[in-house]
Amino acid sequence: MKIHRMLAVVAGLFLAGCGGGDDPGEDNPPPVTCSAANCTGCCFNNTCQTGNTASACGKAGATCKACNAAQVCKTEQACGADPAGVWFVQPTSAQITASNNGTAWDADGSAPDVFVEMQCPGATVASVTPEVESYTPAWTSGGCTATAARLLAEPWAFRVWDSDVSANDTITGVLLYQFREEDFTAGRVTLQPSGGMTSITLSVRKQP
Repeated sequence: MKIHRMLAVVAGLFLAGCGGGDDPGEDNPPPVTCSAANCTGCCFNNTCQTGNTASACGKAGATCKACNAAQVCKTEQACGADPAGVWFVQPTSAQITASNNGTAWDADGSAPDVFVEMQCPGATVASVTPEVESYTPAWTSGGCTATAARLLAEPWAFRVWDSDVSANDTITGVLLYQFREEDFTAGRVTLQPSGGMTSITLSVRKQP
């Protein structure tokens, strides 16, 4: 009798320890991680987002990014300039060589009277900056406008001149620059030497 009771107690303890519904792993499954395996949008706080808004932009399970004030979440689910947004391109400063192929820019030996002639994509007429007599001219006005879509698809054309009484001297020939997404983010770009120009810096600003 005692042996039967002991066997019953042991069996009861065994069943209690192996109960099918008491496994902690069944009640607390491992957390689901947001990733490319289960999210076509982007992940924020381990939660899948659609990935097509300016506050949460991204795809393929990447971490969501918040676009800056001048950007939108584009159709490819990446932050970038609004294709329909209008931007103002303005030369702000330049550096000119000390001579024009070994001769003075002006007959009296003074600094060149520099201005920039430019044409934005889609424009039918050229725009110009004011003339500035300096080897390091700077401008606060003069420029042209175009949509981000045009500036990303077609080059901005410009030429730098030295204004003279009889005929203007060309400091550079016609140059082309193709804007990139990072230029809109930075708000400025500096171009490399050409002809009598050592450098030129452009400002690119989103218009209201």
